[in-house]
Amino acid sequence: MEAKRTVQPKGTIGFKLFVFPIIFFFASLPFIFTQTLGNVVYFILYKLLKYRVKVVKENLKNSFPNKSVSERLEIEIKYYRHLSDLFFETLKGLTLSRNQLNRRMTNVDQQVYDDFYLKGQSFIVVMSHCGNWEWVCDMSQVVCKQQVQCVYKTLSSKGFDWLMYKIRSRFGAIPMNMEQTLRVMTSNKNVTTVTAFIGDQNPSSGKTAHWSHILNQDTPFMNGPEKISKMFNYPIVYLSSRKIKRGHYEARSEIIIENPKDFKEGEITELIAKRTEKEILDQPEIWLWSHRRWKHKRES
Repeated sequence: MEAKRTVQPKGTIGFKLFVFPIIFFFASLPFIFTQTLGNVVYFILYKLLKYRVKVVKENLKNSFPNKSVSERLEIEIKYYRHLSDLFFETLKGLTLSRNQLNRRMTNVDQQVYDDFYLKGQSFIVVMSHCGNWEWVCDMSQVVCKQQVQCVYKTLSSKGFDWLMYKIRSRFGAIPMNMEQTLRVMTSNKNVTTVTAFIGDQNPSSGKTAHWSHILNQDTPFMNGPEKISKMFNYPIVYLSSRKIKRGHYEARSEIIIENPKDFKEGEITELIAKRTEKEILDQPEIWLWSHRRWKHKRES
């Protein structure tokens, strides 16, 4: 049975005519050039514009109060270098070949996915904003026999929303925004699928979120993966990323929930939160520190 696909956002004519050709030009450059440009962007973002430096410093200070100022500064500098590389790596998703993806984003535990496929069992993958999550989406449909579905948050820019859909669906994955998720998963319930969620996405409100204590502070988590896993009785795999060197990553996957209906409300989301914390602590400089992750405060 063929999976039902979502419709690509329309974008804007101006973006497609004037912005996209420039983006495609940069995406077509060899890595040695995009990494050189990454060095330039690092200098502009961090040294000149000081892009969200206050946010990053505050997040690091609150998350690692026991680290020295110099230790936090080291993470900060490495983070901005990673962020600058990430910008061009994401654009390279337009032009990367399957072989390049296999070399640059290694799916170490592919056997986990193959075993589920042989059983005809659909499941959920939860990951975080560590490493290069866009390449995970690109790579997944290259190596997985299942139909891959990636949940994303709609961007305010219609042009970039169109662009990111184009990148994410290039190898056959089905991108679906949060509002479409339940409908698309229901339509494709008779297809063997892997549905990927970003587990550390900031909730729109703290009132309905699950609160966990990670990185030394109360942190809200969306409970969508938990609710949907129970609704469809889908197992959950946690995918963690490591940056091996510039432009090279590896993804590791572990089954963390086999029978979601055996868990009480909030237990699955709490487990996801703790796995997220473990992944961040393992290589803190590759997490998205410039994100205002703690803008919501827990009600007393």
